[in-house]
Amino acid sequence: MKTRNRSVIIWMLSLILMVSGLVNVPTVTLNAADASDEAGVNLEVHFIDVGQADCILAKSGSSAMLIDAGNNDDADTIISYLEDQGIQNLEYVIGTHPHEDHIGSMDSVIEHFNVENVLMPDKAHTSKSFEDVLTAVDEKGLSVTIPEPGQKYELGSAVFTILAPNRDYGDELNDWSVGIRLVNGENSFIMCGDAEAEAEQDIIAGQPDIASNVYKVNHHGSDTSSTAEFLDAVNPEYAVISCGRDNSYGHPTPSTLEKLRDRNIQVFRTDEQGTVVAVSDGKEVVWGTSANTSMLQGKAEQGDGEGEAASSDDGSQATIVHITKTGEKYHSAGCQYLKKSDIEISLEDAKASGYTPCSKCSPPQ
Repeated sequence: MKTRNRSVIIWMLSLILMVSGLVNVPTVTLNAADASDEAGVNLEVHFIDVGQADCILAKSGSSAMLIDAGNNDDADTIISYLEDQGIQNLEYVIGTHPHEDHIGSMDSVIEHFNVENVLMPDKAHTSKSFEDVLTAVDEKGLSVTIPEPGQKYELGSAVFTILAPNRDYGDELNDWSVGIRLVNGENSFIMCGDAEAEAEQDIIAGQPDIASNVYKVNHHGSDTSSTAEFLDAVNPEYAVISCGRDNSYGHPTPSTLEKLRDRNIQVFRTDEQGTVVAVSDGKEVVWGTSANTSMLQGKAEQGDGEGEAASSDDGSQATIVHITKTGEKYHSAGCQYLKKSDIEISLEDAKASGYTPCSKCSPPQ
């Protein structure tokens, strides 16, 4: 199938799902709650090691939430981890944005566990990973809730507030990331997927108080996120970077590590420490491991992008390249020519559709 035709089909699929009720309009039917100043049930936040991807489990009493679900090949890792934690029911599953390294195994999670609510931004994508999530939602008789800033949701004794996305970011998928601030008594965690500088500024402008004890570092520690203004507004004691060992994107970048160090923020890294667990009793946050002092970055090769492999229709791994809406070339992630739009497709589809490789970023051929 040619890529342009496939994009139209995905767009039509999303429209049909909205009309049929699979995707809800941005309306909350859940009970909202305000954060209590009193210490309550322990809140556990598990930053699961899924390599160059994101996956976070939050548990409060009998309530559990999963934020993102790694790459396509992380399903066994995630499901086994959740089962080891005694998880059978997920009150919320949040797909922050439709990049494969955030929703890759979300379909498997939805299929395997009893899921009550699925939250995703109002942004369709042309990838098979996105299709698979919608199919899993449909087959489980669920619907997608589109979160809006300011909405509050209960999670056991904790409560989380939606911070983002705050507007239409076009094809800048990272900036569509759902951002939340999770509060348990006097402790708070801020987690905003791959939000970059523009989205970070909108979060600051839209919320009177985003100060948090723990900051899940945006976009795996890239230098396009974690601006000085955002770090100063969050003013965290701790930061967690979810990234893969020796990843080819150079994450976390030296500039981000330096900004964290200069603010005396204690850093935890999944690439060097594996899964990191924080426990809040409503008064203080206790960690299962010591903070990390490494300034080591990934091994940057071809740009700073997302998910360089995705499942093909036969279940094998297909090489992913990137195109723009109007260009005639295909690119590696992070190419300068992807500034205005970035559409992920397989290398096979790119070639079949007549795209030729970019001479600047030297994509796979």
